[in-house]
Parts: sequence; C-alpha cells; structure tokens
Amino acid sequence: MAAIPPHLSETNRRSSSENRAALSYGRGGAGNIGSTPVEPQPVSEKDLQTPTIKSDFYTTGRGGSGNMSKNVDAEATRRAQDVTGNPRRISENKSHIGRGGSANIYNPSPEDLEAAKKDKMKWESAVADEVVEGQKSGDQERSKGLAEKGKEWLFGRK
Repeated sequence: MAAIPPHLSETNRRSSSENRAALSYGRGGAGNIGSTPVEPQPVSEKDLQTPTIKSDFYTTGRGGSGNMSKNVDAEATRRAQDVTGNPRRISENKSHIGRGGSANIYNPSPEDLEAAKKDKMKWESAVADEVVEGQKSGDQERSKGLAEKGKEWLFGRK
C-alpha cells in the first residue's frame, strides 16, 4: 500500500472557501458563479439613499434623442427616472412567468384568488392579464399592442 502524502493527511488545515457561500447570478454558466462572505456586510443608511444624477443631461425611457433632458432640477430629474410599474392583477388561470419552462407556470388556487379579491379596491385598480367578461370592446382595443394592430392591418383581420 502506498503512503499518503503528509499534505493530504493533515486534518487541521482549513480551506478559505469554508467562510464563503456560492452565489449564482446572470443567465447561467460557470462564469456567473461567484462567492460571497457568509457574513454579509451591514447595510448603512447611506447605502439606501437614492443617488442624485450628476451629469448635465439625463435619459428617460428606452433610448433615443427624444428621451434626453437637461438636468436643471435634481428632484425633477430623479422623479423622471424613477418609474413605478402598474400593479398586476393575479391571473384567474394559468400564467407563464419568466423565460419559459414548467417551473415558470403559475396556476392560482381558488384560495389564492379569494385572498386577492378581498381587497376590492386593489383588485379593481390592477391591470388584468386576460379579458374579463363584460369588458367593453373599447377597453379591449386599447389594450392591444402595436404589433397586434399591425398584424390585423397586414392580414386584413379585425
């Protein structure tokens, strides 16, 4: 039997990776796995403050010269960049979330729907994913995207 080298038989050696946890980010792949200390750094009040924009111009929207504005008022600039999304109503049937795959299908239970409908004001003000019975045709027309309208025009559908 071969002898075990001393550096492999030592049990008091400790790996520096024992104090770290694996962290996956991005879209996958070995290049998107990093490590972080198990003990995270404490968050200070300064970390939670919204930064002010320092440049002379700022952008809003998704790009294009029409979305460039002069940075005159720091508060107005911050408001223009901070956009809140419309609240989504819980879907009453299966919904696909994310990029695909069976793990991204959400099918609410009757209990989930009842819990969501309890706050009537919140339910009524949220944006629905599907056409609700009794919805006016004008509401349906308004919710169509530009691509859908283009297809209807191109293929002669209404």
